[in-house]
Amino acid sequence: MPPDFDPNFQIPNWGWWIVLYFFAGGVTGGVYFAAAWLDLFGDQTDRATVRLGHLMAFPLIIVCALFLIADLGQPLRFWHMLFQSANFPEPIFKPYSPMSLGSAVLAVFGAFAFVSFVDAALGKGRWWHAPGNPLGKLISVLGAIGALALCGYTGALLNVTNEPVWMNSPWISALFVFSGVSTGIAALLLLARRISQTTVEKLSEADNFMMLFELITLVVFLVTLGAVGTSFIFARPTLVLFLVVIVVGLLLPLVIHWRPRLAGGMRGASVVASVLVLIGGFVLRWAVLAGPQGIGL
Repeated sequence: MPPDFDPNFQIPNWGWWIVLYFFAGGVTGGVYFAAAWLDLFGDQTDRATVRLGHLMAFPLIIVCALFLIADLGQPLRFWHMLFQSANFPEPIFKPYSPMSLGSAVLAVFGAFAFVSFVDAALGKGRWWHAPGNPLGKLISVLGAIGALALCGYTGALLNVTNEPVWMNSPWISALFVFSGVSTGIAALLLLARRISQTTVEKLSEADNFMMLFELITLVVFLVTLGAVGTSFIFARPTLVLFLVVIVVGLLLPLVIHWRPRLAGGMRGASVVASVLVLIGGFVLRWAVLAGPQGIGL
């Protein structure tokens, strides 16, 4: 065992609820970020996909919160993460605490996601997110920042633990950001029914960049683990999981996007590639969370 393994730390035993929370949080942030990107830089042909992203993001953030609450030892006390128990309803915010910061990210991003959801559900995207409305553009910018924060803060949370691997590389947050945006784009491509061909091409090209960045960041993350990474990476279950991420979740979707005829054309390619990306994003969280804890979850 590497010399910088410390046997005295307490394993947090974060299991499937946290894996699901990390994965759903990445997808949620990625969906809203992709919708905001199309809202800011797209055209009229992208409006249906922008609305779909706004319809998806808020329900997904609720699902994220439910996963997080389910993992708590005492789920009914979840509100203590947002309010002072002795001075309710005064909010609680400790910027030095990643848990408190994460709760704030959930709350702030949830507020922007809710505003966009109301516009998409009741206003059909014609209220504040109507093309050319500066208020909608501001909401998209601020919501996109919150979306990226949601994607990446889980990595920052892992970084401040004393768990080997999680504390050994500062690249987990960047890895989760690129993976989150990629899985969000994949979810949009998979669920959209009235998406235009030009929007498919835009999102597929954007996903290609995200997957390339994710692949590079994953390699950097593994390399920067140092000595402690040897036993982590080459443990058989973890090695298999990372191979699934690299081959199934990254390389195959890239090949399918670049050669869509392999999957029956652009539409079929976007569906197949999206499914593979989502599988890879889930397995990535599984590997990063389970491997260092020495558990298969």
